[in-house]
Amino acid sequence: MGRTALYLVLALGMVMGYIGFQMYRSGQIASDTQYAYLKYVYARNLARTAVHVTLRVYDRNQTPSTGQTTSFNGGSYQLDSLSASADGDTLRIVTSGSYAESTYTMRLTLFRTTRPFPTVQAALSIRATPISSFTLSGHATIDGHNYDASGTLPVGSGDLAGVTTMNSADAGTVTSAAGSYIGGDPPVKVDDSTVDPKAFLDIYKNNADYVYNVSGTYGGQSWGSASNPAIVFCNAGDDTSFSIKFTGGVVGYGILVVRGNVQFNGNLNFRGLVIVDGFNTVVSFGAAGTPAIVGGIIVAGNAGASIALKGTGANAKAVYSSEALKNARNIGRLRYYTILDWYE
Repeated sequence: MGRTALYLVLALGMVMGYIGFQMYRSGQIASDTQYAYLKYVYARNLARTAVHVTLRVYDRNQTPSTGQTTSFNGGSYQLDSLSASADGDTLRIVTSGSYAESTYTMRLTLFRTTRPFPTVQAALSIRATPISSFTLSGHATIDGHNYDASGTLPVGSGDLAGVTTMNSADAGTVTSAAGSYIGGDPPVKVDDSTVDPKAFLDIYKNNADYVYNVSGTYGGQSWGSASNPAIVFCNAGDDTSFSIKFTGGVVGYGILVVRGNVQFNGNLNFRGLVIVDGFNTVVSFGAAGTPAIVGGIIVAGNAGASIALKGTGANAKAVYSSEALKNARNIGRLRYYTILDWYE
């Protein structure tokens, strides 16, 4: 009986040991499987990171580096290849990510488009009505003829009105105040289809590259470039006793949103879209040189708007330019992508 009991105990011990070993082995397999999956996920996320980094660089009109390994979060990623269509809007990208022994590759084709952009129908489109006052003084002029992006050479086609208003009464106010200083086809026109830019303002304000929201005086500024246009938000508020003043030369490309009393007392050269937002907004041209807004200006739909364009420089002007506006649409932060093909 004792020997039998001993055998039973030994057998039970062997069974329990086997069960314990199998449980340990199963746990080890599960742990290895889980770790392998985590390595796979990390490698995949790193390959996706390479996609995002590539698009951000490309949107800044820069050339992403191919074959360059970047360490990140314990692993690495790289752009293996990038090719673009002739217009630059269809991209074919291959990226890879590595984590421990896992490597993940992505191949995708994307179509790049631009967010909706306000339609400009004149050198100066006034959506606000009624216009409480309109002033064009000094040497400031407005011209709706289509110029190149420099604002010096007429294109010869695509001319627009110099100024558009929402009704005939406001058109009369503009013509009486500055008729001889406005050019275009025609110089002043009633057009109640002018797009209200308010629908776009939150996007531009939230994505601004440069923000001025403290009343004060600023020196010379440079905003973006022809190849990398920017978004600028100058917010002086609705109290015209406070103002934002630029005393030095200002050069900018892209989209400029102005609210309140903003004065460009130095030389201003801005190429792109200017949106005037708010009551009692005064945009003053520079005092010397050849200050200019080349592209288009839209005044948001606030009733009782007071508009003053001043310039004592010899050639202070606001001129329409489809080329400058086209360039302003290419701001990287306003781009988005449609997936045509994605393989991984």
